[in-house]
Amino acid sequence: MVHVPGLFGHHALEAGWRLDFPDGLDEHLLYLVVNGSCSATVDTSHWTLDAGSVVWIRPHTPFTMTTPDDRRTVVYRFRLAADEETDRHLAPALYLPTAWELRGIFDLLLTDLTDHALPHRDEHVTGLLLVLFTRLFRGAEQQVDSGVLSPSARQAIERFVDEHITDRPTVADLAAMAGLSPDYFTRTFRKTFGMPPREWLVQRRIQHAAAHLDESSKSIAQVALAYGYQDSFLFSRQFKSVMGVPPQAYRAR
Repeated sequence: MVHVPGLFGHHALEAGWRLDFPDGLDEHLLYLVVNGSCSATVDTSHWTLDAGSVVWIRPHTPFTMTTPDDRRTVVYRFRLAADEETDRHLAPALYLPTAWELRGIFDLLLTDLTDHALPHRDEHVTGLLLVLFTRLFRGAEQQVDSGVLSPSARQAIERFVDEHITDRPTVADLAAMAGLSPDYFTRTFRKTFGMPPREWLVQRRIQHAAAHLDESSKSIAQVALAYGYQDSFLFSRQFKSVMGVPPQAYRAR
């Protein structure tokens, strides 16, 4: 991979910024989030890129990126030239939720790409890119080989579920966010959280519903409906399983 002239830098993305490429780009795209956050949908995966996150996207991979409506996001951004023969053997994308140790390489790349007078500049850039991608792929392998989700991945999943709890996120949604197959994700999740992801999602949903009962004057049926329960009996049964008492007794305590 080599850099594409002019398509690199340290950028401040304004609040509400959006990038949408349903057919992907002709180049590799590489982001390191320095401050703020953005959401990315890449192929079938959904990720929240917080400060310290790195994402790489293969050429011609569909993706969308957006920043929050209330704050801007600062990133390092590089586009790298495609190589059709090599690229077809690569995965669609790679995401590392914590990769602050790579910032020094991004800084060096930016310096070399900006100063055309540096001796042996092209060779240095090539070496930095080799080191960068070696560390990226090794980081991804370590995440998978550990058998458990990293603390940052766990926090990202918890935050995603809490922010979308009324949308009833599925196991497939969480697996896509982690960049893993549903079967492998389920095994890894169980090792990480001590329970299957479906059970954990129910527990998390009921905990939010219990807080809603504490803070709202809405009826139990209305609260149940707000969290996607068309069946009040199912809501009551799951509520008692998680909280130890049915919702009526919980509210009257």
